[in-house]
Amino acid sequence: KLINCLIHFYKRLQISAPRMAGTPCGRLICDYPGPRPKYQGELLDIPNILVFKVPKGFGSRGSHNRFQVVPSYLTKDPKLVGKTRHQQAIDIMDESQSKFDRKHGEGTFQKSIATDMKEFINAGSVQGGEPKTQSCTVNNSESNLNAGQEGRMEEKQREEFMEVWAEMVKTGQDKMLRETIENKQPQSLAVYVKDQTWGITVFGLHDYN
Repeated sequence: KLINCLIHFYKRLQISAPRMAGTPCGRLICDYPGPRPKYQGELLDIPNILVFKVPKGFGSRGSHNRFQVVPSYLTKDPKLVGKTRHQQAIDIMDESQSKFDRKHGEGTFQKSIATDMKEFINAGSVQGGEPKTQSCTVNNSESNLNAGQEGRMEEKQREEFMEVWAEMVKTGQDKMLRETIENKQPQSLAVYVKDQTWGITVFGLHDYN
């Protein structure tokens, strides 16, 4: 009887528990403890960042792969604002797109910044110099191909994500990205991995024109 009561109580909690903004799994922090391959590369020399992969050619910015990046320090403690850091970063990028539209006139140019959940292929981060491939907000969203894996990326996407950041350490471009963030420079970086070009753009530091 006690076990049945506990099961019933647990189910009631699941039903009544509020879903936080941008958190399909109901958590503010992606803290899934399950087994994940550990990053074996050299640590990146960059501040903590939130990373979003968007489709090739999104917004007519060429045919290369793209990462949209937001520095983590621009976000607040998820427990204080009720949103994950990835959701806060999406809000920051949405504001960048709104500023662009207000400056140039909405509809004048094709949308150039991915801000809608279905526009992201995956999302991860770099924390303490280590690439992380988990985002409950994006990867576990209903329309994402990674859904159902507790916010983790499937293996092929994970390997691709790791390769880009490992190449940045190898070429010293991690330091260039750090300088871009620290100096709030309006520029993008190009990283070349296995004959593919990756464009990395930082948002939230200034208005884009």
